Amino acid sequence: MHFLAPSYLNFLWLAAIPLVLWLYRRRAKRVTVSTLLFFRTLAREHNESAWLRRLKKWLSLAMTLLVIILAALALARPTREASGDTPGGVVVMMDVSASMAATDGRQSRLDVARKLARERVRELPDNVVVSLLAYDARPSVLLSRSRNRRELVRLMDQLQVVPMEGDAESAWVAARRLAALDQPGQVWHFGDERLSTADKVAGYRFADVALPKVTNVGLTGFQLRKAPLARDRYEGFVRVSASTSNEAPVAATLEARIGGRIAQLRELDLKPGESTALILPLEGVHGEMLELEVKCVGDCLGLDNAVIAPLPELQPLLVAWLAEKPDPFTDLALASLVEAGRLEIWKGDPKAWPLKDKPDVYVFENWVPPTWPEDRPAIALMPAQSVGPLKVRPLEGGAVPLDTVRSVAAEHPVLYRVNTTRLSLTQTVSLDASSSLETLWMAGTEPVLAAGEFNGQRVVTTAFSPSRSEQLALMPAYPLLLGNALYWCAENSDALSDLKPQRTGDFMPVKGSMEWQTWDGRSFIRQVDEPAGALHELKHVGAWQTSDGHAGACVLASMTETNVKKVADEVTVGGAPALTAQGHLGRGWSWAQILLWSVVAVLLLESFLFHRKAVY
Repeated sequence: MHFLAPSYLNFLWLAAIPLVLWLYRRRAKRVTVSTLLFFRTLAREHNESAWLRRLKKWLSLAMTLLVIILAALALARPTREASGDTPGGVVVMMDVSASMAATDGRQSRLDVARKLARERVRELPDNVVVSLLAYDARPSVLLSRSRNRRELVRLMDQLQVVPMEGDAESAWVAARRLAALDQPGQVWHFGDERLSTADKVAGYRFADVALPKVTNVGLTGFQLRKAPLARDRYEGFVRVSASTSNEAPVAATLEARIGGRIAQLRELDLKPGESTALILPLEGVHGEMLELEVKCVGDCLGLDNAVIAPLPELQPLLVAWLAEKPDPFTDLALASLVEAGRLEIWKGDPKAWPLKDKPDVYVFENWVPPTWPEDRPAIALMPAQSVGPLKVRPLEGGAVPLDTVRSVAAEHPVLYRVNTTRLSLTQTVSLDASSSLETLWMAGTEPVLAAGEFNGQRVVTTAFSPSRSEQLALMPAYPLLLGNALYWCAENSDALSDLKPQRTGDFMPVKGSMEWQTWDGRSFIRQVDEPAGALHELKHVGAWQTSDGHAGACVLASMTETNVKKVADEVTVGGAPALTAQGHLGRGWSWAQILLWSVVAVLLLESFLFHRKAVY
């Protein structure tokens, strides 16, 4: 055991004062009085022997000295940690990501971490250098190499949970470099998940503040898009996930509201770690607010329970259609999308290549350029030759009828709502799906539809002729397929940029103020942010609108944060030693507290003995 503030041990010299007074106390004097009757009465009431009177005097001195000694020791702050293990510098690494808002009904994980950090910092000697580093999506050094404990505690008390996905690895790199400036340095990590890459580092200490029991369900995916072949209708893609730490399956309710009215209501049953994806048909007009909220009894984390986004006004996609021999059914499918206000078509033939103006998507039919375009996504319908990601060869006999089609990746966005029942095709080319393309449809052993990415741009290709395929013209499969392919390819285009929500932690250029309708974990509230510079970090879950008229949505949508951790079992978990209040005993009792309560107990005992037993 050693003392964190040994200078207070100098108060032990105060014990010499009562000792000197006791040794040099005044002796009794003989005084002549008129009668001894009164004094004889007192002698009968306090008929004590000489040794008992002497013992009382020694006891009074001992209690007086004990009060002074215990008080001085308490001020010196004793601790059990060996003095040889005292660090030269300590970096307090505090997790403030979304999962630290998880609560047990009384306090959040950040509140628990702050409390433990305050207790632990008090146990440090005054000469130890301390730093404070908080991290969410990126680390932030709030206090660097200071001995001011009050400033450290003040900054910790100001910390708030930010609805972002935490990046502990980058924070560990910064904290380790900061700790290396004062050797021997230590990093005290306060969070809900141990950093595995730092477990074997000597200076790493971890304080696990996770919940002992977890129940959580959250929204881990969200995307909004215009419904193909429909006016004023949208489709919302939602993924709802349950934490792997849940002890049992949970029942959740997903509620979708547009303009304050309920548009969709779904009941979900989720096992621990299970996710489910939903497509919600939505009907509304530009500017109305879509609110999604998932509810679950006993949910411990509210930040991942809701999404709010404005229904955007879409610009038509610019599609350049270059065909050697245009298929009439392709023309009909594109025309239906044009009439619905979804597309603007530029028609041309191979002689127009290369185009001066750039569209959002290229559509090549029965022809492909000699050099595959790398500046825009493209759809190749019945490509005539191999180029870029396409590897094709003509079929012997020109065409092969196919009675059945099998979906290989039915969940792919290109195949959304496309029914292959009773669908028959006529294959015109043999398609070799390379490593950059994923087969979506198979007919026998031959792929007839594939999609993927090439040089950062999305690609969709087909190997069948619409006009020569039986029943394809009589079904909505081909227009839906072509519409899905166009929207999937152009997902990152400027025309669809308003549909794509941003993630918390992203930066965006902003001029003027931003008005937010944010989700605080319980309800939607309004607030205004004043960006300090040209780039503004998105720190809220909700819908935003800038003073110059731009609007959008920001979501958390993180499985990492929704997967709220449960407190680790120290018996089975190895790695860095657990960080606890080392000067504490039992249930939070420190040596200083025990000594102070001992002082109070001795004072009460001395008062009782003085008044009841005449000990003085």
